[in-house]
Amino acid sequence: MKQTARIISTYSADVMGVCSALFELGGMTVMHDASGCNSTYTTHDEPRWYNMDSLVFISGLTEKNAIFGNDDKLISDLVTAAHEFHPRFIAVCGGPLPHIIGTDFRAVAKAVERQCGIPTFGFQTNGMDSYISGAGQALEALVSMMPGKEVDTDAFDLFRNNADSVKVNILGVTPLDFSMNGSVEELRKLLERKGFKVGSTWAMGDDLDHLLKSADASVNLVVSAVGLRAAAAMEKRFGIPYVIGLPAGKKVTERIADELRRKAVCDREHIDYAAEPQSPEQCQNADILIIGEPVQSLAIRETLSVSFGMENIRIISPMHGLPKEIVNLGCEKVELEDELREACASAKHVIADPLYARLLPNERDKFIFLPHVAYSGRYYENEVPVLIGERLDRWMEIEGLEVAGSEGIFYPVTYAYFEWESRIL
Repeated sequence: MKQTARIISTYSADVMGVCSALFELGGMTVMHDASGCNSTYTTHDEPRWYNMDSLVFISGLTEKNAIFGNDDKLISDLVTAAHEFHPRFIAVCGGPLPHIIGTDFRAVAKAVERQCGIPTFGFQTNGMDSYISGAGQALEALVSMMPGKEVDTDAFDLFRNNADSVKVNILGVTPLDFSMNGSVEELRKLLERKGFKVGSTWAMGDDLDHLLKSADASVNLVVSAVGLRAAAAMEKRFGIPYVIGLPAGKKVTERIADELRRKAVCDREHIDYAAEPQSPEQCQNADILIIGEPVQSLAIRETLSVSFGMENIRIISPMHGLPKEIVNLGCEKVELEDELREACASAKHVIADPLYARLLPNERDKFIFLPHVAYSGRYYENEVPVLIGERLDRWMEIEGLEVAGSEGIFYPVTYAYFEWESRIL
């Protein structure tokens, strides 16, 4: 029963991550499960639903077809819909029930592609892993659609060395992490101001044709854990190196820009930015606890440390299916509600989605609210801040961060006009 969450929410599931990553690309995405999952996705996880068309369907799995394992019905429906809508590609994934009965979505995808001739992907989702796993698989699958074959690495390195400007693809942007508040546009503008040429954006504010031409980039920037699998696939296939980091905070942005230029001139050495492991005593007495998307949390931690002189900062990313490379950068996986409550109680201050304050209703003043669509859905989406570049520094100052002498001192602020107290009780 320890795994039961009585108070807090859950992160968006892997099936929703698949839908979110592919929403704008002209494909057809089908969730294989009983009716109802589609409404959960549209009402909680997809802010683009009401102003942008996309082919996202639910299969309407029945009890009879589940018991008898009738995959032919799913295949037939997929082929019929493909002939009617003519999507650029087809993606099929499933929730807990297809996972329990062992539905082979890769086999289903092969059968559909043979019958309709449209590229089809089957993702072995289970409805229990987080959106990071599903969206990561979806973006990785798009790499397989990119034309061309493995390049001559030496020749490609020479091309990049002689390039007039560094071309960067941005990997891992979905509304689940970046909302619809202008963060992606600000991210593109920031990179351009730093002298980079922005190629494609995987996968908000771009189209499939543009994404499929991404192999001419000098380097990829992974701005969330969602983009890591696609970055690794492009490095393996096309020799494009990648940098993990969100340009949030003035000094963090400069460090990432320098790293992008270094990787673009073919220095393939991977620098380990992982924090040294914290002792149990440090974890129990963290000055600041950050809970949320790991790459964003790492940027916040670095800004707090470098720009504000604060140390003893703990990061928790309580999400199923996090890539090991992300975890190794200094994120802890704490998923049980009781353990999260203990972590919040032992920290002096907590930066997290407002729903986490429900864990400590008598200590709400210690929370600095950073809404996360993948966690609280669209409930707080109008209050998600833009943290790109120096905006993160300004946000921290607004939320009460000041530096006194050589030590960072934290002054939490709760603004009455946000009405946080009434919304979390």
